[in-house]
Amino acid sequence: MLGPLEQQAGSIAIYAFVVLFGLLWGSFANVCIYRWPPSDEFPNGRSIVKPGSHCAVCKAPIKWYDNVPLLAWLWLRGKCRQCKAPFSPRYLIVEAVTGALFGVAWWFTVTHDWFGHEVFEARLVRFGIYAAFCFVLVVITFIDIDHKLILNKVTYPSIVGFYGFGLLLPERHWYDGLIGAAIGYGFPWLVGEIYFRITKREGLGLGDGMLLAAVGALLGWKGVFVSLFGGALIGSVIGIFVLAKARRNAPPEPETADSTDEEAEDAPSIMRMELPFGPFLCMAAVVYLFAAPYLQLHFRFLGG
Repeated sequence: MLGPLEQQAGSIAIYAFVVLFGLLWGSFANVCIYRWPPSDEFPNGRSIVKPGSHCAVCKAPIKWYDNVPLLAWLWLRGKCRQCKAPFSPRYLIVEAVTGALFGVAWWFTVTHDWFGHEVFEARLVRFGIYAAFCFVLVVITFIDIDHKLILNKVTYPSIVGFYGFGLLLPERHWYDGLIGAAIGYGFPWLVGEIYFRITKREGLGLGDGMLLAAVGALLGWKGVFVSLFGGALIGSVIGIFVLAKARRNAPPEPETADSTDEEAEDAPSIMRMELPFGPFLCMAAVVYLFAAPYLQLHFRFLGG
């Protein structure tokens, strides 16, 4: 006999609750993204517990009703109520993305049982694991965008935690996460070392390896390689657009040869622009998280 929650799992009310739950976690993700990275004033980052939410300019505490996910930013028009300093629209984006990912995770794990008639309790556990994975990747993505850093304080506990969570999934063996984490860190390290030996320039950073180790701890070695090569593909496509936009916005080259060396040094070096790789790895990992069962089912049909 179906329980009341299982009966209503696909209702609009439950989806609204799940998305709201994701928005709240998105608000917490904004706190982590803002406070965890190191700065000159706080070399080890800041506490996510205290002080409470406040304006970064005037330091005025933000009231609870001005901290409602999505809505608060809209009714404040993206400005502090006290000093009118602008709030980045990124806060809105992080909350919206996290809420949407939680909704997709609920649809994928609970409403549509892609994993073969799992009991409802097992589907709830799977939702919790997938939601936690998405939350961590959102935090990593936006910290890397802002600071070009993937913090060990995020990846180290994530590797341990996702390996443990993976043991709760019936399709995972105890060794899958260990192999995935080892390959996730080892393969990028090897590629980066070879690239450095040849070019004398840094390639994949160790932070990218730690990120892939966290991905592999949950998704195994297949998830590592899909994330790595899928991230490279996504990064290449986005990089082409970023490079094209940078070229359009670049100042015109001087028509004479009278430009000084200082002017040449000050000119933007478009071809050497660097984009953080972590966000692309995270995008590909999320795609694989939700697409893996479909791909396995599709290939099984093709193979008879």
